Amino acid sequence: MNNRIAGFDGLRAIAVLMVFFQHRLFGDFGEVGHLGVWIFFALSGFLIIGILSAQRTRIERGASRFAAELKRFLFRRTLRIFPIYYLMLVVMSVLMAFGIANPELASGMPFHFAYLSNLWIGSVLHYWPGRYSHLWSLAIEEQFYLVLAPLLLLIAARWHRAVCVVIVAVGLASLLAMRAAHWHEITIYTHPLTNFWLLASGGIGGLLIADKESRLRAVLGYGVTPFILSVCLVVFCAAEPVWSRFSSSAEFTVVSALYGVCIAALVCSIACCRSAVVIRLLETRWLVSFGRISYGFYLYHNLIPDLTRNHHAAVLFGGAVPGWAHAVGIGASFFISLAIAGLSWRWIEEPLLRFKGPKGVSGAAAQTARRGFVARRAEPRGR
Repeated sequence: MNNRIAGFDGLRAIAVLMVFFQHRLFGDFGEVGHLGVWIFFALSGFLIIGILSAQRTRIERGASRFAAELKRFLFRRTLRIFPIYYLMLVVMSVLMAFGIANPELASGMPFHFAYLSNLWIGSVLHYWPGRYSHLWSLAIEEQFYLVLAPLLLLIAARWHRAVCVVIVAVGLASLLAMRAAHWHEITIYTHPLTNFWLLASGGIGGLLIADKESRLRAVLGYGVTPFILSVCLVVFCAAEPVWSRFSSSAEFTVVSALYGVCIAALVCSIACCRSAVVIRLLETRWLVSFGRISYGFYLYHNLIPDLTRNHHAAVLFGGAVPGWAHAVGIGASFFISLAIAGLSWRWIEEPLLRFKGPKGVSGAAAQTARRGFVARRAEPRGR
């Protein structure tokens, strides 16, 4: 539960950059942000289901009990995601109360506080509510944790893979049924069942490669595999505006399933990659640093306005804002978001995360163990 997997922080950084550029640059054109969110889902499923499986194994060995492990899991998750999430909501609520922030979407605050943003967007509004749109994916993850944690801690570890397969099957069947019934697109997009399956697919991959002798692990570990999967994902992502309009719900579901499998496979491939080149690319210092604060960046970035996309900027430039000014505005919003996320990590998140460490292990010893783990993961296999 405390080992760091080399390459994952870099992948997080790339995923959050996809989301940022979707919101700031691409808008309604392309779906690179969708790919970024799905990568986050697969990563979360890989890690969380692996953690829960390890916790259940401790229960089966008699080293712990269900209540203790559930409490531990929820405490660690709460410590990681709640503080800055609720701090952000409280600050925005106060700003709304004083008329500093736009109160137009204040009705959604009860949903955000309850981690039901996806249901508010998909079933109440039926449109994307601007600055609060990105909270839907955080709601999906929290709902997944609350459902899956007690379930997997109650069920024998040997059945965890089967449980995840059922979740995938139910999710894809739900996607098929919703498309066939012509549900509203945004309702399908933000529904728990049409997203849970991707987290579960990441978990299946993690459980399948847990055996170091498995053939799948060997195939995914080849250095060329992440590149092949990345090319496949680029093709899927570029073609999404086309296949998302398929009239056949069956064809749409099949393509979505293949897309999700490729994403989960990429996550697993990085987790067991034997290529020093791939790991070094993903372990580039700035990518790792950015990936470490990616949660805060994701949470804050959409609340930072683009300084060139408003009436004042249009007046300043006499009508149309030139392209270079838009580029400057995007860059400014990026670095403001980055600075806030960095301060959030330094003064809020990192200090709180120290409470997650296992009893009896000093912070220095834990960091030494992590560094050794990363060094071993970065070495090319087969030496």
